[in-house]
Amino acid sequence: MTSESALRARARKLGYAIHKSRSRSIHEDNLGKYALVKEDSNSVVLGEHFDASLEEIAEYLS
Repeated sequence: MTSESALRARARKLGYAIHKSRSRSIHEDNLGKYALVKEDSNSVVLGEHFDASLEEIAEYLS
């Protein structure tokens, strides 16, 4: 498994940012995981409800 910091660096090189949920409570709009955001358009491409895992993001970026 790729470390979170290595995955963030790879995402940055490809023009993405990984956002981690900071919510203390889980609800339908924030499931407490990660979202992948395209930097130039600031649009969420994966994990709109902070529901993407690091493994899913790694797969998307490969």
